[in-house]
Amino acid sequence: MPPRSNTSKRRPQQSGQFSSIRRRNAPSFDSMFEEDSRSNAISLFSFSIPNPLQYFRRGDDDYSSTGPTSSYNTTKIILYGGVGFIMLASLFDTYLRTPSKQSEEGEIIGAALPHVTADGKYHGRYPNSLLTLFYPYTLFRDVVLDQPVDVNDVPFFWHAHVSDEIPVKKVLKTCYGADLVELNTEEDVEKAKELKLVSSLVTQERVGPGSLKEKLYNGQRKQPIIITSPHIREVAELFTQENMGRMLSFYRHPIDYDLHPNLKTKLPPDAVNNFMTRLLSDVHRGELGFKELGIAKQVIRQCTLSGTRDLMSESILRFGQYFGWVPTGGEGTKLSEETDNAIAKSCIDDILQSYPGERYADHNSPEWQAFYKANKMDCQLYELARSTWRAQIQTIIPLSLQKKRAGESDDDEKKDDVGEE
Repeated sequence: MPPRSNTSKRRPQQSGQFSSIRRRNAPSFDSMFEEDSRSNAISLFSFSIPNPLQYFRRGDDDYSSTGPTSSYNTTKIILYGGVGFIMLASLFDTYLRTPSKQSEEGEIIGAALPHVTADGKYHGRYPNSLLTLFYPYTLFRDVVLDQPVDVNDVPFFWHAHVSDEIPVKKVLKTCYGADLVELNTEEDVEKAKELKLVSSLVTQERVGPGSLKEKLYNGQRKQPIIITSPHIREVAELFTQENMGRMLSFYRHPIDYDLHPNLKTKLPPDAVNNFMTRLLSDVHRGELGFKELGIAKQVIRQCTLSGTRDLMSESILRFGQYFGWVPTGGEGTKLSEETDNAIAKSCIDDILQSYPGERYADHNSPEWQAFYKANKMDCQLYELARSTWRAQIQTIIPLSLQKKRAGESDDDEKKDDVGEE
């Protein structure tokens, strides 16, 4: 067998020599850092935290054998990454919260979202980005969670249908002696904004603590003042965080719509289906999606004392008890509670018996199937309104009971007075 060449024998030696030379000439990993970075701790705001760089540094032998990140495990990544994120987040938060300048038009420039303008837009119950999604409905109270009814809140009757507007207004004026502020056109609403209607009602002591002229049981009141309008979004902007709106409304099946004439002009002629969903979501053209349906459902479920046409008498009676309205001829005392309810029910029934009820359709007909397909979202809103009405049997309770549950009852005050004596 011929001997191997010397060249082939020397190759691994040359390779090894080259590797050894490269190791000797390569700087150690520690030499890449300044001396002050070699310490085991970092001083930060008068306290020390471990220096993450020490876990990268190794001797020459460790560097070649085990690598520079042998102890760089998942726990350390999470630990030091979290510390860095918190430090950066605090810096950005401080920057976003820095007071910003206002433009001549009243817009706040450079503030963190949502932009709150000088006219009060985007104020309300929700924080941050939810304001821009649900505004202006954020200026309505949550009718269930925000109990008891605050004396500074303003009742608002939204009537989208003429067949609901006429009988309900008659009941409110006749049975409860209510004073109605009727804003039937958009021009009326604009004028109310110019005159600062809600603020003027507070000044005139029609809203707020000054409106309780007579001391009645558990905050009940006579002759309430109620704002009424078919324009829900525009009227919502009248309210403020100091005087928020509490809305009551009636919902009908789409086949039984009797839209207010001033609402018919709000949407274009081609918007012929799902009118209520379009109105509440403010999307007048194009396809509707889950977002628009969700906004409309939120208004019904959270912002509305919900009533339906076939249960109008029970609905109005519930509304009156919820707000603590004493009926005409009632006394508003603890002992007269049952008598007052009977007076109100009798008056409501007498008025409503002369008004027609709902219409019903054959759900098996081809016409109905086509109608349902075109107005599926509004049909869902109606079913939700009925479901909300049933749920509010338990959640929409009389004002006197709201006060008791909140510990604000007149009976509780008397107990405190006796205890002090």
